[in-house]
Amino acid sequence: MRRPALAGKLLILFTLGLFVVLVKLGFWQLSRAEEKQQLLAAQEARFQATPLTMDNLVQTPLQQVQGARMEVTGTLLATPTLLLDNQVMDGKVGYLAYRLLQVPGYKALLPVELGFIAAGNDRRILPQLSAEAMQLTLRGRLYQRQANPMSQGLGAEAGEPMRIQALDINALSVQLGKPLLNICLQPDTMPGLPLPRRWMPVSMPVEKHLGYAAQWFSLAGALLVLTLLYWIRTRKKSNTSSGIETQ
Repeated sequence: MRRPALAGKLLILFTLGLFVVLVKLGFWQLSRAEEKQQLLAAQEARFQATPLTMDNLVQTPLQQVQGARMEVTGTLLATPTLLLDNQVMDGKVGYLAYRLLQVPGYKALLPVELGFIAAGNDRRILPQLSAEAMQLTLRGRLYQRQANPMSQGLGAEAGEPMRIQALDINALSVQLGKPLLNICLQPDTMPGLPLPRRWMPVSMPVEKHLGYAAQWFSLAGALLVLTLLYWIRTRKKSNTSSGIETQ
């Protein structure tokens, strides 16, 4: 019996290596799904707890207030208005608008999400919001905006409103010359600014991680089947050739 050609051996080794990589990717997605489930469960527990006050917020580590409810009274400053670029809601491309809340007795300002604003056809023209300071009491949920993988930094543009590419709180604080809390409040309602808001505690839901895991495992399974078929076909050809040679 002749040995398989070197190219065939290398192909099988490469395929098996790729199979291992695909399986590992599938298990990695499963682990990410489990992490997200634990994160969402923790946030839901905080959501059900007593709403935080500003005192609670500044005294608690930020990772322990993600998803928690908060009630706060202060002045929503008229400027600056921040427009976070490259946002999508219900198939529309636009911005998430933010303003800053000044709470009496606290130097640091709290970023408040006003909601989604669709972009116009001309990117040079930014949407405008009524510029008026408001004294109000807000109730909502706290979150930290995740880093934008498509942006290398704040990317702030001069003007009012200020278009930014990422909600980098530290860089934004330097840009504005004002201390900011490194967390945002998404209010349940916003008096005078009825913009749509959507609660997105994680950038990718658990279901997507599970879907990706299924895809990786399916690819691994298909690759294994093709490899076995190739091996069986090669063995049959080898046996046939050996039979002819012995006649």
